[in-house]
Amino acid sequence: MMKLLRAVALLYISAVTETGAMSPNGIVSIKRSIDRDITNEDLLQEEAPNCNFTGTVVLGGPFSLEQGDKFFTIGSNQLVSYNLMVDYINRFKCGINLSTGNYAIELRSYDDQSDVQWTEVIAQKLAASDVDIFLGGYSSTLTKPLAEVAHENAKLLLAPGAASTPVFDGKDKVFGTFPPTNKYLAQAVEGLAKVGAKTIATVWEDAAFTRGVCAAAPDLAETNQLELTSAQEVIKTPNITVLEMVAQKLAQEDPDVVVTCVYDCVPWMKAMRNVNWSPKAQVFTVCVGLHDFTTEVGTDADYIMGVTPWDSSLNIQDSVTGLSAKDFADMFKTQTSELDVTYHAASAASVISIAVQALEASDTTDEVVLSQHIAANNFKTIYGDIGFDSNGQSKSPSLLIQYDTSGIVQTVFPEEASSGPILYPMPSWDRRDCIRLSQCNTSGGTCTEEGKCVCQISDKYHAVGSGETAECVPNERLNFISTSLLGVGYFLVSVVLVLAVGILIWVYHHRKNALVKVSQPLFLTLVVLGSVISSLSIIPLGLETEYRDSYDINMIDAACMAVPWLWGIGFAVTFSALFAKVLRVKLLYTAASKMKRRKIETKDVLSIMVVVLVIETSILLSFQFVSPLKWEREVLDDINGIAIESVGHCESESGWWFFASLVGFNILCLFYALILCFQTKHIPSDFSE
Repeated sequence: MMKLLRAVALLYISAVTETGAMSPNGIVSIKRSIDRDITNEDLLQEEAPNCNFTGTVVLGGPFSLEQGDKFFTIGSNQLVSYNLMVDYINRFKCGINLSTGNYAIELRSYDDQSDVQWTEVIAQKLAASDVDIFLGGYSSTLTKPLAEVAHENAKLLLAPGAASTPVFDGKDKVFGTFPPTNKYLAQAVEGLAKVGAKTIATVWEDAAFTRGVCAAAPDLAETNQLELTSAQEVIKTPNITVLEMVAQKLAQEDPDVVVTCVYDCVPWMKAMRNVNWSPKAQVFTVCVGLHDFTTEVGTDADYIMGVTPWDSSLNIQDSVTGLSAKDFADMFKTQTSELDVTYHAASAASVISIAVQALEASDTTDEVVLSQHIAANNFKTIYGDIGFDSNGQSKSPSLLIQYDTSGIVQTVFPEEASSGPILYPMPSWDRRDCIRLSQCNTSGGTCTEEGKCVCQISDKYHAVGSGETAECVPNERLNFISTSLLGVGYFLVSVVLVLAVGILIWVYHHRKNALVKVSQPLFLTLVVLGSVISSLSIIPLGLETEYRDSYDINMIDAACMAVPWLWGIGFAVTFSALFAKVLRVKLLYTAASKMKRRKIETKDVLSIMVVVLVIETSILLSFQFVSPLKWEREVLDDINGIAIESVGHCESESGWWFFASLVGFNILCLFYALILCFQTKHIPSDFSE
């Protein structure tokens, strides 16, 4: 009874951490296996079935385990996948089932610190240990020294994170679940060519994997009839400053597609943002689907494409665990709380399954037999139906994936495996900002490709800003003088002109009439002309414009100064003529009252006109040259700094001094006119004013 119960017991998983002395900081080593001494029997106090493990098969390799390691994010995801598969197989499948018994899987992990030298040191340690099968971590750069040590020591290596062909060349016991670098981009280039892309450019950092992936672009471009505009290598782990210069160059080339082969995609995204340029399609070899990537760039990830050998929507099932791709993705999310499960994690899970399938099918741990079996067969895993080419690399093609407008990763090519369409072309940054961040749509507009806002009710609203600041605001109320008021003003000017012409004609026609002669026709004419000049100031008063950048601003500035000139000169002519006329009559009657005969000619009184005009003109000239009136517009109301109501008027920094001088002088003239009139109050009405 105890043995039967032990057969269904829940197995306890233990993890032991050791610190070595290989560096001043020590190297973290994690051993994960199964404790066969603690089972459900201990919990339930009754006998449970036992898997009766005969021994242990040891799998081990280097991984990036520390937070600061370059490949920590992907490396830690790989390790989680290894642990999930090892735990599941040990607990629910009684480990590896060979003819000699059940063998528990033991996983040993060493922190490589994302460093080539440490990886080689760890590989040598593994080769000298009892590890049966080597497991690779992430990147071709770190996998290469591990592969070389495995080959030198005739060890089997399963590498889930390397795609560079030189890693596998000439090594018959080294296998990789990534497709070769020269096939990585095949589906991406073909799919983009089918949706209309014509030109392509590549950027890669100085590393084996990234260089190898982008190196295939020229041949793929030629095959799909695309023009390769440029191919740019940058330093290893490039920063934003380095990439900005590349982005500026590409902005001038403006290729339809840019393939960026780098391990950290965020600096390139920021570099494109900084130069405000993006291609119609941006393809990364890594990053798409990584939670850290979307956390860093936010909604900028929308439309970004990537290449992947796997997607959780694939209809596949693992032969060892029975898990589907979706089952594994759900387990991974539960374990890590990650929102997305990338192909790196699925690839890592697949090598555990491949190892178990090969061991059980070969019924041995002999490296030669195992490697021959792996090379000759396909393996159904949650990563897909995996087979290997003559170089030991996966024959499965990559998929083209893309973030949709909701930030969800979709498989977009090939069509038979797609979960959504290719979103091409990718909108410009300004258009994306306009759509997502601006008030354009909420204010009744639509965003153009340039990120401008097109207002639907164009007679009431107008567009301002671009990108994030694009929006529709109410058309500005400029508070121009109403048309009806202008009409009244111009009508009255017309009336004055008509009356003036009529009066002048009447004076000329009756110039020999005794009463007209006594009224002095010359001065009557000057009074009429002065009145006309003053009345004409109404015309420039009605001239207005918008802001100082208006095309007609010089004309409006001139109109501003025309008002005081017309009004002042008109007033001066009118009253100086009146002064001269009254003064002449006064002089004549003063002489007559003294019984003297005196002839007062016109020239004798013109001096008063000259004096008045000179003073008036002097004030106006000073006004004109020192602080002239200029058109200005004052904003009365605005929305986010955009004026929606304003009023325009003529302004001068010191204008009130000159206006005060003009008004003061004209008031003095009026007082003088009153004095003259008072002094001539006894003159017969035919001669007085």
